[in-house]
Amino acid sequence: MTGQDPLRTSLEDLAGTVAPADLYERSLRRSRRIGRREAAVGTGAVLLALGLLGSGLWQLPHSTGPRADGVVSAPLSPSAHAPATSHAAGSAVSPGTPTGRPDRPDRPRPTSTISLKPRSTSLAALPGKAFYEEAGTGGGLFRLTRHGVPERVLSAPFSTAGVSPDGERIAYVTDGQLMVVGTGGSDAQQVYAGTTSSDQAPAWSPDGNRLLIDAADPGVLDVATGHLEPLPSGLDGEHYRWSGDGTTLVYATPSCGLEVAGVDAQTGTPVPEQTATSGPAACRPVSVDATGDLVTVQTGAPAAGAAADAPADAVLDTRTGELVELPVRGTIVGAVFDPDGNLLVRSVRDGRTRLSLFDPAFSLLVQAREPRSLRGLDLVAYTR
Repeated sequence: MTGQDPLRTSLEDLAGTVAPADLYERSLRRSRRIGRREAAVGTGAVLLALGLLGSGLWQLPHSTGPRADGVVSAPLSPSAHAPATSHAAGSAVSPGTPTGRPDRPDRPRPTSTISLKPRSTSLAALPGKAFYEEAGTGGGLFRLTRHGVPERVLSAPFSTAGVSPDGERIAYVTDGQLMVVGTGGSDAQQVYAGTTSSDQAPAWSPDGNRLLIDAADPGVLDVATGHLEPLPSGLDGEHYRWSGDGTTLVYATPSCGLEVAGVDAQTGTPVPEQTATSGPAACRPVSVDATGDLVTVQTGAPAAGAAADAPADAVLDTRTGELVELPVRGTIVGAVFDPDGNLLVRSVRDGRTRLSLFDPAFSLLVQAREPRSLRGLDLVAYTR
């Protein structure tokens, strides 16, 4: 037969279709970030395959005889009683996995609105310490005393600063040097040289022994020894913050997205898109609650280009990407979590500024007028 072979023609057409797709896939692999993630996934797949070969396949029966009564093969698809998980839906992954975030129940959310009544209306009832900074100057850090008077605790010039979880020490950056000083007036000590501060204010670990800083690359500094441990390259971001329990990191990506990762993870889990904030809130997390489920952010228009010390004005749910409605009146001009998950909110209404303290279950503990002497200062931290 001299006619054209139909089978050969079909195969040639199919090959012509597949070749461009193959070239396209190869070009996608040139991305450095995708390459890292594909490598991590590929390694996990190889380890899983080796585990299956080592632990199960050797047990396959050598006989071809009939299967014993009552024995059924395992289903290949997820069981109806154990639905498949999805990171996009906010599922939890244990630390140590490539995109780990701790597995735990969601913390409570506010269930009522403005009708909440505080247990106290006195500033003296605040169990922790509130810290303020001179707005936009980096020229002074103040602690609110029990008598409602701002007490200066740092007078040295600094580009950015972080207060320890117990409120007893301040880490700050000046001329590229990382310094630590006691709030009681002790002499400052240099703990690291060569620090940059534009992308990472010094953030204390919950135990007060380490600092997240930005050196040549972001890393964790042991304050006592000076040893710097770089963060995994898969945690590509800035403005890193610890959760109060020390299990989770929340940080912003260079493209203004939020990611969450377990402290032992190699890559982060993206927070769902923040549709209610049009994106700017993701440019910088300010503080994180005890679990990593909630983070205070700035949602105002200047957020994308705001200074590193700009105050937060909202709370964002890292599992859903939605803003949490807070039961306070007026405009929120400051919001910070302490390491135990208590939330201090600063709000302005009719020219009057109030401080409202909520516990981790969003019970209103304290709501009191803020002294006029704090005007012109930004709320930057609340500690034990």
